[in-house]
Amino acid sequence: MIELNNQFTIMKRRIDSEVVRRFFSDTLVQTADRLPIEIIPKDRIPSRCCIYKERAMVRYRVLTLLGVDLDNDDDEFKPLGEYVKEVLEKDEPSLPLLTTIKSGCYGCPKDQYRISDACRGCFARPCMANCPRDAIVFINGQAHIQDDRCIRCGKCMEVCPFHAVVHIPVPCEEACPVNAIHKNEQGFVEVEHEKCIGCGKCVRSCPFGAIVERSELLHVLKMLKNGDKVIAMIAPAIDGQFPGTLGQIKAALKKAGFADVFEVAKGAEVTSVREGSELVEKIEQKKGYMTTSCCSSYMELIPKHLPFLSERYSDAYSPMAYSAEICKKEHPDYKTVFIGPCLSKRVEASKYRDIIDGVITFAELASIFMAKDIDVREMTAENLGDDASFQDCREYAVTGGVASCVLSRLKDPSSVKIMNIDGIDKKTVRLMGTWQKKAPDADLVEVMVCQGGCIAGPGTIVKPQVALRLRQANKAAAAKKA
Repeated sequence: MIELNNQFTIMKRRIDSEVVRRFFSDTLVQTADRLPIEIIPKDRIPSRCCIYKERAMVRYRVLTLLGVDLDNDDDEFKPLGEYVKEVLEKDEPSLPLLTTIKSGCYGCPKDQYRISDACRGCFARPCMANCPRDAIVFINGQAHIQDDRCIRCGKCMEVCPFHAVVHIPVPCEEACPVNAIHKNEQGFVEVEHEKCIGCGKCVRSCPFGAIVERSELLHVLKMLKNGDKVIAMIAPAIDGQFPGTLGQIKAALKKAGFADVFEVAKGAEVTSVREGSELVEKIEQKKGYMTTSCCSSYMELIPKHLPFLSERYSDAYSPMAYSAEICKKEHPDYKTVFIGPCLSKRVEASKYRDIIDGVITFAELASIFMAKDIDVREMTAENLGDDASFQDCREYAVTGGVASCVLSRLKDPSSVKIMNIDGIDKKTVRLMGTWQKKAPDADLVEVMVCQGGCIAGPGTIVKPQVALRLRQANKAAAAKKA
């Protein structure tokens, strides 16, 4: 994965906040076509080939923020303002989740292995001896790989004593745990949506910012601007994303236009209780292990790649779904918007459109705060209400937190064997596939697609270690105050 602090992230935040600012000032339609020029002025030293390519990338970024599917709707002659008008007239966001900016996807060579100058042309030549396709030859005392014979198995890299073999991957292909993305014959990446689990690893790994989410931020902004009563359902991982307490974040959300704030940790409590009861039943009836996760990417992984696990997945709904049910029951005339660290939550929410009206990420929330000049640190904290019963469920945000909350609601948690899957990659998916023949030595398996948990999701805005420190500081301050 690319380091979270990078030039693309900085540019993305600026574009997002500019779009939001102009939307609320009723100038987006008129000024949308000038955005690329204003963000990339003529005196800017371009990072790409020229400022015109950079301006084109800004245009495409604006289009994806509007929710446009670039794979099927990429009219270069159509003004951005026209796209904005069309989006403002739509009522529902659409899938698929990801799209590709083809003009930005050009710098990655195909997946390959290369011999560097570190090769000493040693006598043992283990690279040549272990190559299953005789793809390595020596010329003038140095090893060379014949591309037409290489099957990219990596044996040469494994055995080279000088570490002279270099693997040059396609970052998005390497990051995808389910092989749902690949370069086509034209050299552009394509997402196989029928395989994609929405984890966002390809988005986070692309060094050119060419793989992007089709956002529904404008859909949510329309609700706020139209005066709809909107409840912000905040995921547990929001604690630590902004330099302030949960009470201050709640106040900031209300200042941004949300009518009320609901902690999804309360919905997680319902999930924990129901999964706990289900787990006890399975153990008593000796039905074998059960998997649990609040991760919607894992929910997509099972039917698409590990269907045998459908019998092992808990029947309980996710915390987001239970939270939406509670909100709609208490406030039937309110709209509900989930705010979290995931891209895949949009896929899950599409199955609950009767109770979930929108989904945005923490990064998109940050753009709203920036556009409205809201500093969370300066807000006077609002009362979070009686949170005693679900305080521990805020730990759903980190690896181990889901299983811990389930166990804490059992009479005898010490007898339950736990296994934590901390992050999904190709190797982990293969490992989980072996469970069809040999079950894991566990009663409860917690699966987190992002390593470290939700605080490392693709929609977050700070590094996981920073988020952990802020969460710990907030927890310590709350304990001291109590």
